[in-house]
Amino acid sequence: MTAPDGTAPRGAMLALYGNTFVMATGFYVLVPLLAVHLADGLGFGLALVGLLAGIRAGAQQGLQLPAGVLADRWGVRRTIVAGVLVRAAGFGALALATTPLAVGAAGVAVGLGGALFHPASYAAYARLGGARPDVFARREALSNAGFVVGPLLGGLLVATGFDVVCGVAAGLFLAAAPLTWWGLGRAAEPAAAPEEPLAPDAEGHPPSSGGMRREARRALVALCVLNAAAWAIFTQLQLVVPLRLDAVLGSSVGVGAVYASAAVLVLVLTVPVTRWLQARLRLPVVLALGVATMGAGIAVLGGGPGVAALVAGMVVFTLGQMVFQPAMSAVVAAGAPAASVGTRFGVNGLALAVGGVVGSSVVGALLAGPLSHGGWAWAGFALAGVAVAVGYGRVRVG
Repeated sequence: MTAPDGTAPRGAMLALYGNTFVMATGFYVLVPLLAVHLADGLGFGLALVGLLAGIRAGAQQGLQLPAGVLADRWGVRRTIVAGVLVRAAGFGALALATTPLAVGAAGVAVGLGGALFHPASYAAYARLGGARPDVFARREALSNAGFVVGPLLGGLLVATGFDVVCGVAAGLFLAAAPLTWWGLGRAAEPAAAPEEPLAPDAEGHPPSSGGMRREARRALVALCVLNAAAWAIFTQLQLVVPLRLDAVLGSSVGVGAVYASAAVLVLVLTVPVTRWLQARLRLPVVLALGVATMGAGIAVLGGGPGVAALVAGMVVFTLGQMVFQPAMSAVVAAGAPAASVGTRFGVNGLALAVGGVVGSSVVGALLAGPLSHGGWAWAGFALAGVAVAVGYGRVRVG
């Protein structure tokens, strides 16, 4: 729990930051190499590789709501530790798996582990950091640091064998368990406090707690719908963006270099940009600015010819990403009582999963038609970003 002055115990917050970096590094050590191992090492067809990746992602995304409820009832520290241990077991099992059934079972364990610790970790940030955007900005920066370090480490290890890569990834998640248990302690668990009476309305009548709860639920649903729509734009970072980069650059090395550069940009600028915006704008305005900028970035990247459009589009999209992500986490946390913040992040995680699936499916179909070549059709991403931005300006959040 936070101290009376509103600050979190420094050691607990440092442990949480370290936990984020260790887990991100462990994930990116292995996952970028997994599809290559399954296709080239085990001889699986591309359709099967995609199915197995979907099973892992589905296990993580589809179970975040019950995992968030579990974090509130069981405690975030226990839930995070359980999650990292389950994921470590899944990564270890991948080193031994040679059949589709075994790989699928290991993938379910990897996804289940992520579902357990994801909403619990965000709930810990919300409780220790007071739902401040700059706290979540540091989390995103550290996650991107893992995105940079992990693939480099994995690339060095893969020459010694895929089983070694799996072992290192599992070891990093095992290391996150004691870091969480002793470093976090009970600092992120909500303190028991008496329920405060509700203030009377303007006419002096006591308010209806049931009515307030219904209003809060409607606000949460509206927020999650908008977040899902924004996430449908964000997830194009995994679909439209790499395909467009590859089509123009014609090199997977070039695509990797662009992604690594974007990750470094997020690592360096997310915290100062978030602090600057936090001091000047309300969270709904920051959310609107972020999603509109992401949509504009994809429109520039796909609509313009040549490398210049790629560079400009990636810069704009990355700026939108670093504006949007910390603000989204902060506004989800800001509307939740301490005792149910894990559940709220679980609900939001499920909404993001739906948005990602719908966005990828719709845009995947468009890639065979209007988006098959650069042109005005890509302006649709900018229009979608503006539409979601208008929604953020109208809904009551936080």
